[in-house]
Amino acid sequence: MFTSEKGAVEEWLSEFKTLPETSLSNYATNLKDKSSLVSSLYKVIQEPQSELLEPVCHQLFEFYRSGEEQLLRFTLQFLPELIWCYLAVSASRNVHSSGCIEALLLGVYNLVCI
Repeated sequence: MFTSEKGAVEEWLSEFKTLPETSLSNYATNLKDKSSLVSSLYKVIQEPQSELLEPVCHQLFEFYRSGEEQLLRFTLQFLPELIWCYLAVSASRNVHSSGCIEALLLGVYNLVCI
């Protein structure tokens, strides 16, 4: 992962934490247009050893449970890749690096089904 991609992900992680509740809808609408961010997030997900994977999974879960439709959809676009990476890591018996992905997938499942 390049430094610029890492910087984009780190900025995305910090920007949501400081966002006022009143700006959530506008932020969610603008998020879908950030294609370079989406590409960088896919790269983080594909690197199970990345130090950014855990905070990314946590933030995607926060997006999903926020109740904001656009944030929910933003998270859903990553589910196929998250499932693929989880299965690949599990098959390689390197389970300690997939805990945050597993937690995100279980959290989304619980919000939908339970």
